[in-house]
Amino acid sequence: MSGMLVADPQLERQRLAALHDYDVLYTAPEADFDDIAVLAAQLCRTPIAAISLVDGERQWLKASVGMDFCEVAREHSFCSHAIHAAREVMQVPDARLDPRFRNNPMVVAEPYVRFYAGAPLVTAGGQPLGTLCVIDSEPRLLNPAECAGLRTLARHVMAQLELRQYARGLDAANERLRDADRIKDEFISRVTHELRTPLTSINGYLEVLGDPESPPSENPQFLDRIRRNSDRLIALVDDMLLAAQAGQSSLVLDRSVIDVAELVRDAVARNRVLAEGRGLEISAVAGEPVPVRADLQRLGQAVERLVLNAVKFTPRGRITVTARADGDDAVLEVRDTGIGISAADQQRVLAPFRRAADAERREVQGAGLGLSIVKAIVDAHDGLLTIDSDPGHGTPISIHLPRQDVSAAITAGTV
Repeated sequence: MSGMLVADPQLERQRLAALHDYDVLYTAPEADFDDIAVLAAQLCRTPIAAISLVDGERQWLKASVGMDFCEVAREHSFCSHAIHAAREVMQVPDARLDPRFRNNPMVVAEPYVRFYAGAPLVTAGGQPLGTLCVIDSEPRLLNPAECAGLRTLARHVMAQLELRQYARGLDAANERLRDADRIKDEFISRVTHELRTPLTSINGYLEVLGDPESPPSENPQFLDRIRRNSDRLIALVDDMLLAAQAGQSSLVLDRSVIDVAELVRDAVARNRVLAEGRGLEISAVAGEPVPVRADLQRLGQAVERLVLNAVKFTPRGRITVTARADGDDAVLEVRDTGIGISAADQQRVLAPFRRAADAERREVQGAGLGLSIVKAIVDAHDGLLTIDSDPGHGTPISIHLPRQDVSAAITAGTV
């Protein structure tokens, strides 16, 4: 009986991983591989030749001459034995006389294999992927020159696989470059808009204030509007600098034991007037202390951005900011009843200068930095940021941080 030759399980996993990295299994015919199979048949003077790849359960033919099938179960595969022949050609002069193959379906029936020779296809790292094999219905042996030629053609198969993989890598790299160009264009367009709007407002008020017929004393509110727009510009520049810092390296943190429940209450108090001015209810659910070891300023920035985002994207309803203990974690959650974020956008919005499709359609102002900054701060704290949202059903965004031992927090005098 022929059987499937089983290698060391770890080596087999490595071999299969290498095979799948080439992304060639079950792909369409390619002339370069077909030509090598033809050359192998001509060189070895056999009616059948094939480039075979040995997967976990089967042998699949990338190219073949003289065969009308493209795969065979691995347990009936000659090539599953040949791949373990180092870089040498494995020859079976007469399969009827070889105990491994004499009862093989391909020996006792079509295509009545008698002679087989296979040169392993071996990666630079030494992983055998399959073989370049030749087959005859008559017993025979290859001479040394034919064996050398078959090995040479097997190396050419690997060269083609490497070129194919390299070209695929170039395609992926080019796509990343095109994506980077799109991001750059979006960034320039968005930041230009975000800068131009307050600058236009400031210039307009300055022109009015500079008019001798309209003295400043008659328009005191103009100075407040100029100040607000100036603050908006400073906040945008600060966000861009913070995003750049987070993109280049980990944020530097000044950690101490803090109570996130108090952080939540402070964030709600600071933004209550803004939220209620837009007709929104805002509340804090933060009772018992929830201590963590964190950078107070950075974590405060993260919570502030989540609350401001909730206000921005909630036309009506309420915003709830929660601090709670969950096992070994401290959880900060900002939940709103706003427009929501689709599943497709939930990863996109965590990248700098990327915004959800709904935000773009509704032309909600913003540079697309808020959530990317929050993620950078959370990552720097070895935490986890999660979004669980459906369009039209609001957005809960949670920050999970390692919770500090209460006794340590009390000793530190924080709670």
